[in-house]
Amino acid sequence: MNFPQQNKSISPIEAVDVIEQVAGTHKGYRRAHAKGIGFDATFTPNDNAKPFTQASFLQGEAQNVIVRFSHSSPIPDTSEQLIPIKGMAVQFPMPTGKPISLVMTNAPVFPTKTPEAFVRLIQAIGGKNLSLKEKLATLSNDTEFKTIPALLKQLKTPASFATTRFWALHAYILDTATGEHQAVRFSFVPVAKEDKLPFTTKDMELELLERMVVSPVSFRLLMTLAAPEDPIDDPSISWPDDRLVIDVGNLVLTEKRIDLAEKHLFDPTNETLGFSCSDDPVLHYRSKIYEESYRRRSSEI
Repeated sequence: MNFPQQNKSISPIEAVDVIEQVAGTHKGYRRAHAKGIGFDATFTPNDNAKPFTQASFLQGEAQNVIVRFSHSSPIPDTSEQLIPIKGMAVQFPMPTGKPISLVMTNAPVFPTKTPEAFVRLIQAIGGKNLSLKEKLATLSNDTEFKTIPALLKQLKTPASFATTRFWALHAYILDTATGEHQAVRFSFVPVAKEDKLPFTTKDMELELLERMVVSPVSFRLLMTLAAPEDPIDDPSISWPDDRLVIDVGNLVLTEKRIDLAEKHLFDPTNETLGFSCSDDPVLHYRSKIYEESYRRRSSEI
């Protein structure tokens, strides 16, 4: 398998091609996070974000949103226990313009600084013709993979989507009507605190549905404010723990969607008044990969 050289540009189309080469083509499925479940939900802002932004989805009345939980593998029938990284995407429909989407994982940082390094990571981990020794050598020799060992040590397969914290990974810029700017990162923190699986099934989608019958499943939306020295264009670096964190609202799942949210494109780069993207290259690259994945799977249905 030929690995792209460091700093070599790789188009989003080529990146999706690499995913298909590694994982195969599964018609009608997303090229990443193939297996998932979608819900209707209600998000209620508490107006704590109002001093920082004009963005309507972070203030005002309760609003209906779409939520998708997922497993990160591009192969839909992969064992859930083998892949510890899980996803949560929340889409806020906007009265005008494209919906705002926060696309998150249960990892606090992205594994690489650049899109090209992430493509190399996919090839290294998923290469069928590579021995474990060769895969480990690739990870250790690539200077952009230095954060991955520590990240892997932190990750474990969660028992439930409902008790898992999800991070949006990338920085966004909030703006006020008076021209003040603030870089932030978002995360959804579960209200439920159980660490052990409370039900008999190990299927995370079924467990979530069973849990919803017993009690509401809800999350708090937290907003971490960057200091001037914090990097906002590198999703592989955590911000210090002492940064100000503000609770800006509550999300509650209401019911499973019939379409499981599979027809929805969760684009993390859509913007609105008071809410814009940082210059993070991975953020903008992910948008183009999702668009290409959506184009391919839509043509297969």
